[in-house]
Amino acid sequence: MPKAAGVLSLVTSPVIISSMSLIISVISTAIAVASFRRSRQTQAYDYATRLQIEGEEIRGRRTGEVFSYSAELVNLGIKPVEIDRIYIDYGGDRLEASWHFHVEGNSRIPPGGRLRIDFSLTEKDYQATLAKFGLQQCLFRLRVRYFNIAGGTVEAQRKLMAIGPGEITFYAQRGDALT
Repeated sequence: MPKAAGVLSLVTSPVIISSMSLIISVISTAIAVASFRRSRQTQAYDYATRLQIEGEEIRGRRTGEVFSYSAELVNLGIKPVEIDRIYIDYGGDRLEASWHFHVEGNSRIPPGGRLRIDFSLTEKDYQATLAKFGLQQCLFRLRVRYFNIAGGTVEAQRKLMAIGPGEITFYAQRGDALT
């Protein structure tokens, strides 16, 4: 019987060593995968688009103008931002029931760079918009389309103001972030 015990201990030693090395290998692979995912999330955050609005001025109902908007779109990220289009939409709640004023298109904002946005709407155009879409009030919004890191198109919207007969509604947004 002592000979069988010796053979058994010789067989189990390699099996135990192999099992332990397999467990260690699985654990190290799991740590590597978790580390990769965390670094990828950190990198995605670091390279994420960070567009902000600065110097924003919204004015409603002035002589000759119903609405006026000016601001600077600022890139606070560490990579340039490829802008596809910038619109001021005005009309109804839905995009299909509104006009799309093209402010800027196919441009690039370097890190720390700025892009000026200016728009105004006359009383005549305001009345024509209400009549065209059968509206009681006209909603104004800023819409920015840009390309993300993966090459896809992202669209950010910001409601600005709604103007109706005898009433003006400002849309408040905390902070200056657009993205």
